Amino acid sequence: MGRAESVIGVGFDPIGLIGRDRELAELAMFLDKTAADGATVLLTGEPGVGKTALLDATAELAVAKGARVVRGSGVEYETDISFAGLHQLVAALPDELGRLPPAMREALEVALGLGAGPAPKPIAVMNAALSLFDEAAKEQPLLLVVDDLHVVDHASRSAVGFVARRLAGRRIGLLGARRPESGEPFPATGLTEVEITPLDDADALRLLSRRFAHLPRRILSTVAREAQGNPLALLEFAGSTSVSGDRNGAGAGWASGPGRDVRALFGARVERLPQRTRDLLLLAALEGSGDIGVLEAAGGPDGLEGLAPAERDHLVMVAENGRAVRFRHPLVRSAVVDGSTGEQRRSAHRRLADVLVDQPERRGDHLARATTVPDEGVAAVIESAAESSLRRGDADGAVARLRRAAELSPDRAERRRRLSRAAYLAAWVAGHLDVSHEIMREVRGDPVARSLSAAAAAGFLVLVTEGDADTAHALLMDAIEQAPALSDPPHGELETALFTVTLATQFSGREEHWRPLVEVLGRLPEASPAAAATLGRIHHDLGSVTDDMLRRLDEEISRLKGQTDADVVIRTALVAEYVDRLPGCREEVFRVIRDGGAVGSSMPGLIFVAVDDMYASRWQASAEAAAELIALCEETGYHLFAQVGHYFSAMAAAQRGDLDGCHEHCRAIWDWSGPRRLRRLVNHAHQAAARAAVGAADFETAYRHATAICAPGVLPPFNPDVELSAPDLVEAALRIGRHAEARRHAEAIRESGIGRLSSRMALTVTTITAMTSAPEDMTQRFEEALALPGAEQWPFEVGRVHLAYGEALRRQGLNRESRAQLTAARRLFEELGARPWEARAAAELRATGMTRTARGKAGEALTPQELEVARLAASGLSNPQIASRLFLSPRTVSSHLYHVFPKLGITSRAELRDALDALPPEPPAAEA
Repeated sequence: MGRAESVIGVGFDPIGLIGRDRELAELAMFLDKTAADGATVLLTGEPGVGKTALLDATAELAVAKGARVVRGSGVEYETDISFAGLHQLVAALPDELGRLPPAMREALEVALGLGAGPAPKPIAVMNAALSLFDEAAKEQPLLLVVDDLHVVDHASRSAVGFVARRLAGRRIGLLGARRPESGEPFPATGLTEVEITPLDDADALRLLSRRFAHLPRRILSTVAREAQGNPLALLEFAGSTSVSGDRNGAGAGWASGPGRDVRALFGARVERLPQRTRDLLLLAALEGSGDIGVLEAAGGPDGLEGLAPAERDHLVMVAENGRAVRFRHPLVRSAVVDGSTGEQRRSAHRRLADVLVDQPERRGDHLARATTVPDEGVAAVIESAAESSLRRGDADGAVARLRRAAELSPDRAERRRRLSRAAYLAAWVAGHLDVSHEIMREVRGDPVARSLSAAAAAGFLVLVTEGDADTAHALLMDAIEQAPALSDPPHGELETALFTVTLATQFSGREEHWRPLVEVLGRLPEASPAAAATLGRIHHDLGSVTDDMLRRLDEEISRLKGQTDADVVIRTALVAEYVDRLPGCREEVFRVIRDGGAVGSSMPGLIFVAVDDMYASRWQASAEAAAELIALCEETGYHLFAQVGHYFSAMAAAQRGDLDGCHEHCRAIWDWSGPRRLRRLVNHAHQAAARAAVGAADFETAYRHATAICAPGVLPPFNPDVELSAPDLVEAALRIGRHAEARRHAEAIRESGIGRLSSRMALTVTTITAMTSAPEDMTQRFEEALALPGAEQWPFEVGRVHLAYGEALRRQGLNRESRAQLTAARRLFEELGARPWEARAAAELRATGMTRTARGKAGEALTPQELEVARLAASGLSNPQIASRLFLSPRTVSSHLYHVFPKLGITSRAELRDALDALPPEPPAAEA
């Protein structure tokens, strides 16, 4: 499929380009910069204005300067084949491709259809292409020339931009050309743009006089005026006039614009060619790459001899190495296609499909264009091409091909299945909800009974966009129950349906949804760690996870390195999240997010990053991932995942003492998820609110939120949030005198068996056990918690152990011993930015007799507004009264007070008056 390199020597003399001295000078400087440090140029202009001539001239000059030239161009009939344009550049460098590291070579070969393997991510393909060009530029500077960028496929255009932005310091030049677009703005490529404008009247006449000296000046002036300075139009119009013998220039029909008229003139020239030549030109136009081997095989007997008339008429040219044919100008290709009949085009597509048997996607595309009536054989080939696209990471191509396969499906059930698969991929992998909705509207218009694929697509859409878990669950469970016997591990449609209903049930968190799903899961054999059945079982009962399942999950995670299937990465990470194995998945999850090919999968990927950062006490990083998630969801319409972003934002705010921020995010969750009865999300908000209240020592509020998740001592199935909220519930219960409830809950958590799943869960279990132990056992239990292997991974939880341990020792009158624990807690909380928890530790230290903290004098950091709020609170005013007086919101007043308390070294309003009285007097105001 490769375009030959160094396709030059076609009659373009740089010195002979009339009126292009400025452009040629700029391009010569571009080549000098290319040889020294890398450079880019993009020529823009109307059809026929001379872009291709300048590309050819620059290529000739580059060769003269000792550079190597590799060329490619966009082909409008290949815009839906990912990396078709890049294929042309890569195929011209087979020796360099063989010298790349195996991983890079495989990424390029799989992406371009030259080899088999797991789908590479776009970023891997782009990096490999850049390395390939680097390799080619080792011996001599390399010039990459890409014509017609406006019709280059999206993936190749992205690769061009990627390479263009990274050429500094490399001896590589990238020279492109495109037409201005009348529709959407052309995406940025990273190339420096140079506009090629029409010739002025004087240069137009000079060009005509040089080429057509035999024509009268009057005719040349008429041609110059009508061609509007377009060089190709000038030459073609004048040539047509000369050939016709119409020395008056009458009847030329030049009033519709130079580009359109030139195509008409090209069409007339093509029409005069022998039929055999026109047939070969049509094959070349539809094949797109110019591969001589493909054209020779598809052209039948006599090979390519029939191209000779077109070559002699300068409509096409054959590369010097004889491996590729190129149209003189894109308008020639358009004229060839426009001048053919529908049946001629279909026949040409069929012949090309017969030749491209080893290239499933291109073969499928040609068959799709060659077929006008439903044909299951053709539909199956196109569906196979779609799956090939998906393996290469081309989700958009897979969706387009599945839709075409559906159009050609004679069986309505097959048609519906293929459309549903396309809709699911559009939503889950490609991230195109609008496309998915459009396809599902077509599916819903089909009266055939609901399929698993249709249920999965419809259920996923209604879940992620509207948060309607009830409809999603009903659709999917109905389809699953009608599926064949569930004896083997699910795969294909059934696995997709199970995964989607598990997601719906997770977010619902309601027993009426979990019970029927657990029943289905009970009929299934043991599955792989990334399977939907495994996810459902873990979520249903975390304590039921066996050591063997953990071992297999660890093995699965170890195999993720280099995994390019976003689905496998996301599903594995989803299971790993529940048992604290996310750090092992982090690198691959990051790749899913940053590589760009799987927009839908990027959202759960961001969730996993936020989870991992939250557990590791990297709260700023967690909040940033959450903010990115929320923004992406708002942009794309995935409203369900945005609520998860609000949860992590709320947790980060809670840990850092931003009570207003925490409340704002919790309220967003409650307002959206509550009416939709998404209990899991509602619980998330209660957990964040409980954590904020415990940090602020508001234990009554904390207990109310924690017990909204579960009652003390009751660990309902389908509710993994009980493990996360357990320390808050136990501590809040103890501090408000509900000791029996605290002990009952600690015992239930301990008996659940979760402590063996990870060091964080073990730390949770041992901490709440120590907090609720008898005084004579408490010291030993806290020491056991601090000695747990791997506890250092969870610094906030360790700080919490030190704080609870120090508080317990102080209550026993062991002030000296308690200071060591409280100092450790304060230091950890200070490092983490957990300001409310740091304030609690500082207050406990003062209670042991330590009157000065390492932070300096109490009150020295109060802002004027904090001081005013503190004085009004000390006078006995309530938060609403202070808010009214200072024109603030009550929540802002509350936030100020929680910042004031640690600065003053106190924990309650009762201590405010004494703390303020102890402040040093304010310095007198300076005299004016």
